[in-house]
Amino acid sequence: MRLLRLFSPGRMSNYLFEAGRTLSSNKLRSFLSILGVMIGVAAVIAMLAVGSGANQQVQQSLANLGTNLIMVRTSFVQRGISMGMDTTTRFTFADYEALKKIDGVKTVVPYVQGRIQSVYQNRNWNTQVLGASPDYQSVRSSIPQAGRFFTNSEVTGRAKVAVLGATVAEQLFGSSDPLGKQIHINRINFLVIGVLPVKGSSGFQNTDDRILVPVTTAMYRLLGTDYINYFDVQAVDADSMDAVQSAIPPLVLRLHRLPETQFESIDVRNMADIQKTASEMANTFAILLGSIAAVSLLVGGIGIMNIMLVMVMERTREIGLRKALGAENVDVLLQFLIEATLICILGGLLGIGLGSLISFAISTFAGWNVLISTGSIILALTFSVLTGIIFGLWPAMSAAKLLPIEALRYE
Repeated sequence: MRLLRLFSPGRMSNYLFEAGRTLSSNKLRSFLSILGVMIGVAAVIAMLAVGSGANQQVQQSLANLGTNLIMVRTSFVQRGISMGMDTTTRFTFADYEALKKIDGVKTVVPYVQGRIQSVYQNRNWNTQVLGASPDYQSVRSSIPQAGRFFTNSEVTGRAKVAVLGATVAEQLFGSSDPLGKQIHINRINFLVIGVLPVKGSSGFQNTDDRILVPVTTAMYRLLGTDYINYFDVQAVDADSMDAVQSAIPPLVLRLHRLPETQFESIDVRNMADIQKTASEMANTFAILLGSIAAVSLLVGGIGIMNIMLVMVMERTREIGLRKALGAENVDVLLQFLIEATLICILGGLLGIGLGSLISFAISTFAGWNVLISTGSIILALTFSVLTGIIFGLWPAMSAAKLLPIEALRYE
């Protein structure tokens, strides 16, 4: 019953009214107290928004790469006998044909890549050329937004056709239509037959800044190579991923007559694992940023505690008078605790607004992806309330412990 009486609506409204009156009586001090919390909360909101935005962008970029995907590369070397030099074992079309025959494999895409100079009239652009097969568009979810992709017959015939990434199309053609135009790639004429949709950055690569050509064209007309750099292997479904991934290294070792000691050197990456790792790293990054920003909120809380201690000293006679008139220790405790909490709530609300503005500015001027979630707002408000309670508790207890006689004598 006593607890219900203390927290009755009537008493709580009186506490809030007194807290508001106290804060308004010294506006500058109240503003400075609120400012410390506001800056701390704004920093937390902005940093969490940057971290959450980074996580969202990573997930979106990885999702754009395709589903049920396994990337296969060679990371091993064979020791030369005569010269003692290292020579890297290369993938060939024999590997391509063998990978397609693994149980559970839906599609395999071979890749050859290199840097080239592309030219159209008086414009030129240094970019990546990526030789691939027609299955690229389905495996990487990259169906051209304009025009078409190259065909199997164009791969067989080493056709000089090109599909442009969105960035390359903009750099070479601006706002004009590139379809049907001739461009020069390393001084060789290519016909533009398609433009890929905007995909954005993935890891350290901008997937829009590339030109796709038939894999045979890249090998024999542009780059002068007779090997394949890496493969995308797409499983028929998620349940087949582990079995397919386990079958690839032994197959490659057998094809290249390599010892089992080279098993771990076959670089086989499951995109689901990559996505999980990237997500964990992004979440850790967000927590780190939020923790750094929380330090400023801690500083604001210490500032509130100092100001509340000063307020207790200034109001010592008032506290003594209230106790002499019948106020209990818990009444004084709650009064000062509510004042500290009210300061932090006001600072938290203003900080959320300021943090949102900072996040918007970061997104607008820095071009970063930011995401303000409901969870981050609730977290910021919760920390604001806890800051008021934790850092207001000591001053409130100090005020509650004052003896009425000694408080009334205080000058």
